[in-house]
Amino acid sequence: MPKPPSTEDALAVIHAIRQEPEKHDLARDLAPFLRHKSNHVVAAAATTAERLEASALAPDLVQAFERLMGNPAKLDPGCKALIAVVQALVQMDDPAAKVYFAGIRHVQMEGSFGLPVDAAAPLRGLCARGLARMGHPGALLECVTLLTDREVPARAGAIRAIADAGRPEGVLLLRLKALLGDQEDEIVAECFGALLRLDPAGSVEFVAQFLNSRTGGIGEQAALALGESRLEAAFGVLRAAWERGGATEQRRTLLVAIAMLRSDPALEFLLERLGTESGPVAADALAGLAFYARDEAVLARVEAIIRERGDGALEAVFAREFRRA
Repeated sequence: MPKPPSTEDALAVIHAIRQEPEKHDLARDLAPFLRHKSNHVVAAAATTAERLEASALAPDLVQAFERLMGNPAKLDPGCKALIAVVQALVQMDDPAAKVYFAGIRHVQMEGSFGLPVDAAAPLRGLCARGLARMGHPGALLECVTLLTDREVPARAGAIRAIADAGRPEGVLLLRLKALLGDQEDEIVAECFGALLRLDPAGSVEFVAQFLNSRTGGIGEQAALALGESRLEAAFGVLRAAWERGGATEQRRTLLVAIAMLRSDPALEFLLERLGTESGPVAADALAGLAFYARDEAVLARVEAIIRERGDGALEAVFAREFRRA
């Protein structure tokens, strides 16, 4: 029986497969690495299977997961391989319910320089998404529990899973979580983004209610989520919030969010601010317009406004934001 390749050699072969997959039979050449003793090799093989969309390897991924779960602390310190395996299964939309239910309950406390850390937190979030994407009837029930998980990656994964499930009752869960808040702003931000994906028409006004929040960075997170949504209705609420005034930093974020919409009304609004507002506000608008830096027509209009204003400070911002020497 041939000796298994070393970790270094195995990783080199996996890299070669990833670079030139057409030269390989993945079931023959990549699958054996999912059984390698090194969790780094298993993780690399799983990631490669995901990247190459090698859905035929799903049974091998399931077997790899089951083997590692036999003694995860020993076989997969850091939970690297388990996370990579489940990530691949989820992206393949594989209905591996047994895997997802096992992973969503897995906790793996490991030593660190400070307190022990739970390496399996991202795994729980991924498994929630796996259940949601396969349309499992128990997916939302699992997500409700996971929304109270003490680890941020698990809670974030639950929110993404609720959006993935695409069910109307998910809107209620996400609204409730947003209203109750969280110790971490990023979790509320995940709720905003998920709502705007799951129920675009009904969520713009709901998320806009948070634009004036004085809790941490919630107002800024609401603005950025609206900008990232690129929904037509988002421009009106973002513009109204900017025109109401407020802290300088908040107004700057609103201009960035408006720029993120990449719509004609948003562009015209930013160009008008650049041409008519005071120096600091014009500079913030110019920073937002950097989103359009590769659009030659927009670039020409920006340069014309800056020439007309003859403001050295704006010229410096333009050179910095548009990467012009």
